[in-house]
Amino acid sequence: MLNLIRADIYRVIRGKALYITFAVLLAVILLNVAATHAVQTGVIVIPDMVAEDTPHVSVGITAVTEGDGVTGISIANPLTVSMENYVFFLLPIIIVVAGAIFSHGTVKNDLAWGVSRTKLYFSKLILASVLCVIMLIFYYVSGMLIATIWGGFGGPAPDGFWIGLLQIIAAQLVLLFSYIAFGVFLAFTTKRTAAVNGAYIAFVFVPLFLFMILSTINSNLNWLLDFEMLSNLMNLARLPYLETREILRALGIGTFVLVASTAGGVALFRRAEIK
Repeated sequence: MLNLIRADIYRVIRGKALYITFAVLLAVILLNVAATHAVQTGVIVIPDMVAEDTPHVSVGITAVTEGDGVTGISIANPLTVSMENYVFFLLPIIIVVAGAIFSHGTVKNDLAWGVSRTKLYFSKLILASVLCVIMLIFYYVSGMLIATIWGGFGGPAPDGFWIGLLQIIAAQLVLLFSYIAFGVFLAFTTKRTAAVNGAYIAFVFVPLFLFMILSTINSNLNWLLDFEMLSNLMNLARLPYLETREILRALGIGTFVLVASTAGGVALFRRAEIK
């Protein structure tokens, strides 16, 4: 499996798709920083751990007082609550890592060399997940660096700021892995890039729109949004405010999708006919 991953890393590095994805993501981050500066939005702090010498910061996830502008610290909250945009940048990773072997026909070569279908599947899933983490690090580091260049760091950071931020990122990462797992599932079951694109975007947005419409028609159906992945991903940006049951529900949904997608994808691919 390590040889498969190494070969894929070499192939991905030599290609242009990943670099284009990072470039577009950087442009989105720049827009985020500019928009944050315009509205002078908030920071992430930990409840009951706010420094006394920072009166412009209150408990939890709040807003900076008018006129403060964007800083390296204050951009953290907009980055966490804009995670629905980041979900789209997982799609190129899925296509480059998992979809390419079918669009280019290299899957036959891998299987001809005696690679088991299970190992082939997990090699793509692992590499896509690693690239997801790398791009997420790039997302936060670039965002905070650009904001620091723009308006200064804004420090010192409140007590518990970094721990709180890492907790939010770790919680959201569980759901991001589930999106990766579902995307890889689509790549190995449909074997067509167009189908992966359409089904992935539908998976991200259709449940959210459907549940919102239903809850608008009947307020008794508001509970449906509690089980929608994108809502839970964005809700985890409010981690310090969430109840334990809300956190466990979000992580449970992500874990279920990850396990079900992986198990179903492996099972279907092992029986699939490769043409």
